[in-house]
Formats: sequence, structure tokens, C-alpha cells
Amino acid sequence: MGGFIAESAGVQYVFYVIAAISGVAAILGIPLMRETYAPVIRFRLNAMSLDPEKTSVGRLVLAAHHMDKWTHLWVSLKRPAILLTRNFICFILSLYMAL
Repeated sequence: MGGFIAESAGVQYVFYVIAAISGVAAILGIPLMRETYAPVIRFRLNAMSLDPEKTSVGRLVLAAHHMDKWTHLWVSLKRPAILLTRNFICFILSLYMAL
């Protein structure tokens, strides 16, 4: 698709199409993606539980639940960087995609 757009309209329009498709994917994907962070999932399951023994909340989840928006933004941006630097497979796949 990129080659066809580059030949017919110009190389710069390839980037416009990629930006538009990425924007649509982000608008559709972000609200519809499921939470995969285990402490948050546990916190939500415990909050819905009727069993009083299961309502005990870990320190990490409780701290994450009561953070201000800037701290929450920092944690949310830091988590992928930690995954990229500490997970070898994630690093290699990211390096491959960047090339």
C-alpha cells in the first residue's frame, strides 16, 4: 500500500496515511483495550467481591488508586520503558520494528 501511494501521490502522503490509520487505531483501541496489569485486575476483582476476606488491598494497588493525575501519568509512561529495558524479547522485537 505504501508503494502504491508513493508512486501515485508522493512519498509524503505515505506518512499522512500512516498517521491517519494510527490515529483511528488509537481512538478505537484505547477505550476498548482490556486492563492487563495484574495488581489493577486484582484490585477490581476484590472490589466486586462480597467476601470480606478478599477486600484486603495490597500496598501497590492502594497507592496506584489514590495517586494524583501527574503521578499516575508518570507511572503509566514509566511502565513501558521498564518493560522495554528489562524484557529481552520486547527489546528485540522493538529493535526489529524500528529497523
